[in-house]
Amino acid sequence: MNLKKHRESLVERMQLLNEVADSQLIKEFIELYEKRCKDCQEDRLGCTVRPACNNRNFLNMLIELGAEPEDLPSFCYSQYLEQIKRYILERKGRGMKDRRIPMKDFLSTLRVSSIKHFLSRFTKIWSVTSSVQEDNLKLISGDDLLFHFDFSRGIVVVNPWHQQFDSYLTFRLYTALLSNRYEIESTTQDLTQSWWMLSMNVGEAKAVKETTLLADDILERYENLHIEAIDGSVHIEAEVIINGKRNEFEVHDLVELFQSAAKLRERKKQ
Repeated sequence: MNLKKHRESLVERMQLLNEVADSQLIKEFIELYEKRCKDCQEDRLGCTVRPACNNRNFLNMLIELGAEPEDLPSFCYSQYLEQIKRYILERKGRGMKDRRIPMKDFLSTLRVSSIKHFLSRFTKIWSVTSSVQEDNLKLISGDDLLFHFDFSRGIVVVNPWHQQFDSYLTFRLYTALLSNRYEIESTTQDLTQSWWMLSMNVGEAKAVKETTLLADDILERYENLHIEAIDGSVHIEAEVIINGKRNEFEVHDLVELFQSAAKLRERKKQ
């Protein structure tokens, strides 16, 4: 386990005070966690069932920084991979969100040779699947699972939930994935570099007020949300501003919009 080599990457992400102060804080932080990780892994039972960092978030952070498997706390990482495997294959264990894995370890853990092999194997198991790909990004949805493959970094994120949209391309691909997954027609527009429009045609559905479609904390992250019934079909227009004054827009905000829209259609059928 070698954490010091990733110190500068963490300093770049931090940017709280100034370069010198941040560097010193990160140095102390890593030293503290090196000891904490060592103590945690010596207690194999504790590390398995109740690791020192909640949800193995420190390990997850190291993977996000680009740490190679040999630089990770080895026993903790083996438990992490086992938990993810059980969750994907058997739906056992805690629900997992925002769990990062180096792509090669993700494939070997599930005993598949490639992403194509992974998709062909699991589409036979999942009842509902959807996938999209463009440039270095591939998204796969299977039942209640979501996978974000970043080929440029060699990392896959299992159930990205709090992941923020860093580009219009990412927003457009997630929209296409969810449109296929929930069978809802949609289009997107890049109005400006940071202002995006999503238009949805839900079809025959129960029209509701905007304030009842989504929870308040999610609704406030949309710049504007408008619902209208036209010729028996419900249409939704949602505007998103990235890096605005509102809270940062995350993947789960878009997922929950599509899930709520699909429920309107189901209510109409009842």
